[in-house]
Amino acid sequence: MASPPWQYHEPEHPGPDFDAVAPSYDHNMQKFRDIQGEIEEILSFLQLQTDDTVLEMGTGTGEFALAAARRCAQVFAIDISPGMLDLARNKAQERGVDNIRFLSGGFLTYRHRDKPPDAIVSQIALHHLPDFWKQIALLNMAGMLRPGGRLCLRDIVYSFDPQGYEREIERFIVSTGERAGPGFAQSMTRHINKEFSTMDWIMRGLIERAGLLIEKEDHKEGVLGLYLCRKV
Repeated sequence: MASPPWQYHEPEHPGPDFDAVAPSYDHNMQKFRDIQGEIEEILSFLQLQTDDTVLEMGTGTGEFALAAARRCAQVFAIDISPGMLDLARNKAQERGVDNIRFLSGGFLTYRHRDKPPDAIVSQIALHHLPDFWKQIALLNMAGMLRPGGRLCLRDIVYSFDPQGYEREIERFIVSTGERAGPGFAQSMTRHINKEFSTMDWIMRGLIERAGLLIEKEDHKEGVLGLYLCRKV
């Protein structure tokens, strides 16, 4: 079923061309983030059982999906980028993981046809949507979850005092350049200039209005937010 013409078109997001950056994505992200540490943090919260199902929105190169698949019955790995899905699928084949379904779709277009998942995870993806469409995306994810199911959201979310925004943003870009190099610092500059990251108090409101209870949240460097939630 075609989306209505007024709906935000996710493939036209203002971020990078993910098909083009897929081959180098893991290498670049590992300079900026502790990927394995983040995965373990989420898995610890989810406390997956062997018969659970997990859905990941914006699976990217599939690192979280692959880790979760070793602890549960089924993972649904969703992304709008064919290049990212191909890379993630190849990883699964190379590592002998066969309980992941890689599916094309976005926050606004994916329709879950299976039983409600026990957990949904989304990392560094929701910021591609403006705030109104973030709300719709969160409603969609909450609607998929079983009662009491868990949602983990990690994204670029601004928790610094906006009155000091110039100092905070410059500090973050300099810090990023020192850790990940000038190219990645330039990509973060473009992100802040063009993409749709929001304030932490707005994100909390969006999550709560979707019928999700925030059990724990954590913020790093004023720009990275983690929200561990449960469907009420």
